[in-house]
Amino acid sequence: WYHMCFTHNHVTHHIRTFIDGVLVQHAYYDVGRPVIGDYAAVGNGQTADESYSGDLSQINVWDTILSDDEIRQMARCRSDPKGNYISWEAGWTLYNVSTYDMSLSDFCSREVDILYFWFPRALELTAQYICEALGTHLPTVTNLQEVRHLYNILDETWPESEKCPRYYWSDLNDKQEENVWVSSYDGRVDNVSYWSPDEPNGFRYENCAAVRQDGLIDDDCAWPMCALCTFTKPQRFSFLGTCEKELRNVYFVAYQEDFGELTFKSYGVYHIRKENGTWLYIDNVENVTIATMEPFEPDYPMGRRVWTLESEVCGQKEGPRRFLLTPCETFQFTCDDGTCIPLKYRCDLKYDCRDQSDELECELIAFPEDYHKHLPPRKPGKEEGFLPVVIKVIIKSIDIQTVMMSMQLSYEIEMSWYDNRLEFRNLKVNDSLNSPLVARMMELWSPLVKLLNTDTIDKILLAEDATTVVKRLEEAVRRDEGALLGVDIYSGGGNPISVSRKYSTVYTCNFDLTLYPFDDQHCDIHMQIVSGQVSFLEASPNSSVVYLGSRVLSEYEIGDVKVLLGAPKIPSEIRASSSLPTTSYFKMVDIWLLFCVGITFLVIIFHILIDNRLYQDEMVKSLTVRPKSIGGFLEDKPQPILLRLKCRMSMSVEQLELTAKLTLFVFCAVFMVVYAILIF
Repeated sequence: WYHMCFTHNHVTHHIRTFIDGVLVQHAYYDVGRPVIGDYAAVGNGQTADESYSGDLSQINVWDTILSDDEIRQMARCRSDPKGNYISWEAGWTLYNVSTYDMSLSDFCSREVDILYFWFPRALELTAQYICEALGTHLPTVTNLQEVRHLYNILDETWPESEKCPRYYWSDLNDKQEENVWVSSYDGRVDNVSYWSPDEPNGFRYENCAAVRQDGLIDDDCAWPMCALCTFTKPQRFSFLGTCEKELRNVYFVAYQEDFGELTFKSYGVYHIRKENGTWLYIDNVENVTIATMEPFEPDYPMGRRVWTLESEVCGQKEGPRRFLLTPCETFQFTCDDGTCIPLKYRCDLKYDCRDQSDELECELIAFPEDYHKHLPPRKPGKEEGFLPVVIKVIIKSIDIQTVMMSMQLSYEIEMSWYDNRLEFRNLKVNDSLNSPLVARMMELWSPLVKLLNTDTIDKILLAEDATTVVKRLEEAVRRDEGALLGVDIYSGGGNPISVSRKYSTVYTCNFDLTLYPFDDQHCDIHMQIVSGQVSFLEASPNSSVVYLGSRVLSEYEIGDVKVLLGAPKIPSEIRASSSLPTTSYFKMVDIWLLFCVGITFLVIIFHILIDNRLYQDEMVKSLTVRPKSIGGFLEDKPQPILLRLKCRMSMSVEQLELTAKLTLFVFCAVFMVVYAILIF
C-alpha cells in the first residue's frame, strides 16, 4: 500500500504532493476559475480502459490544508481522520466494485505472509514443472524446525484433505554425480540442507530428495510424491494471445481455494479455472466461456497451450488457438512448459529450456507484404536521397606477378546498409547470433559487386556461402505483446544488415616500370556497386580496406592500403627483384646495368695502363752491358742502354693509380646523383 496526499493553497496556488508522508514534489499552478460540481467520482474514466483497476481506500477531502505532521501521522497509520468535505465512510455509490474490510494496521504492515500451494502426488519432473511454471520452486529445509513448520501448515490449512501424510518433493537431486546434491531450480551445489538420520543412503537408484517429518531423504525419482510450492507474495501472471489492450485483462493472480486446485483471476473480468475436468477461460461478469483448453499432460494451463475458442478472440471466431499463461518478467523468455529463462538465451544456438522450445521459431527478419527483393531500400528519413553502402575489404594475402602485370588477392568483402522496410526480432548483443536462415537471407535485397579490372566481372554478394548478420546498434522499439514467444521488435532503419563473402581474384595491374626496381608501384581494385537503380546508391565515406597478411613479400614490400574515390587502392613499394620483367621501353634498371658494364670496362682500361707502365719500368732496370777492361782493371759501373719506344708514358705508376681512383670516384658520384634525381 502507498499513502498519497495532495494539498492546494488557493491563495498562493501552491500544490504539494506527499507519498508515504514524505514531500516528493511541489509546484505553482493557477486553475484560473472556481472548481465546482455536485458529485465526486474516483476510479472511473470516460471509457472502460481509462478506469482504475486495483485497490483504493481512505479517500478523504478537507476544506483546510493539513499540516505536514498530520499527513505523516496518517501515512504511518497512527491516525485515521475523516474528511470534513468528502468522507470515505459515507455517500459513495459503487459500480463494478468488490469490497472487503481491513484493519488500519494492515495498511502499514511491511511483513509479507508466505503463501503455500499444495498439490497431490506426482512424479518429480511434474512437481518441478508445477512450481517453476507458477514462478517459484520446490522447497528445501535447513533444520528440523522448518520441517515441522511445513507439516503444521499443512495440517492447519487442509485438516480434512487426504494431504501428504508422509513425503513431498524437495528441489535437490544427485542425477549428474552421485552424492553431489544440487538444486533442480538453479543448479547450485547444496551444503546446508537438513537430512534425516542415516540419509542419504539410496546409492545410485535414489537420486531425488524428498521432505519427511524428520528431515530430507533420498528416494527414487520414479515414485510419485506430493508437491509443495511456496511464495513470498502473490504471483502475477500474463495471459497472452488474447489481443487484450487493457493490462487489467492481461494480468492474472493465482489462488488456491482447495487442496491441489488452482484458479487464476485477472484484475478485470476474466478467470481461468477448472470445471468438470476441463480448464476454462471465462468472462466471470457475463458468465461466458471464451475458450476451453485441449487435454494436455501435465493437466495445468501454465505455459503455451492450445485452446478451443467458443467466443471471438482477435478476430478469430472459432477453432484452436494458442494462449500463453506465464509468470515470467519482460526480461525473461517463457518456455513452452511455463518455466522462465533469461531472454538473452532465446535463439542462442543451444538448448536452455527443458523442452527445447527456446530454439523454435527463431526467424530473425520480418518482411512486410509489399517487400520486393529487386528494389533497393532508401535512406531512412530521406526517401529521395542516396542509400549509403559501407564497404569493407579485408585482404588476407597478396601475390604480385610483375611479369604478368597482375595481382592475385585472397580477400573478403563486407557490405553494410540499412533497410527501413524491415523489422528484426530479438536481436542479440553478440552479432554472430543475429544470423538469418539461408532461405530468408536469399530473399533480401543486396548490392551486386562489379569488379572492373578482372576477368570476373560480377560478384553476387548473397550466396549460401556468404555470412549475413544484423548488427544491433539500437534498442528495441517495442515488444509484440500479442506474440506468444516474447518478441522484441527492432527497427531496420537503426540496425544495419551486414553481408560478407570470401573471394580469390586475379586483378590486372598497370605497372610503370620505368624506374624499376627503385620505385613504388600501385595496383587498384576497381569496384562498382550495382543493383536496381544505381542512382540511389553511393559508397559510404566510412568504407575501408584492411590488409592482414605479411608486409614483406618475396619481391615487394606492401605499403599503405587505403580507399580512394570509393575504390580500394594498394600501393606497393618495391624493395628487391628476383627477375627482370620484359618491357618495350628503357628502364632505370637497364641504365644501372649499362653503368655497371661501363664502370667495369673503365676499370679494366686503367688496369691495362698501369700494368703497361710497370712493364716499361722493369725493362729499363733489367737491360745492362758487361764492364770493359781498362789497363788490366775492370770498370764495374754499368752502362745503360737507351731504348727507343714509339709511345712512352710520361706519368709514373703512382700518378696513374691516383688518376684512376679520382676518375672512378667522380664518375660514380656524378652517376649516382643524376640517377637519384631521375628516380626521386
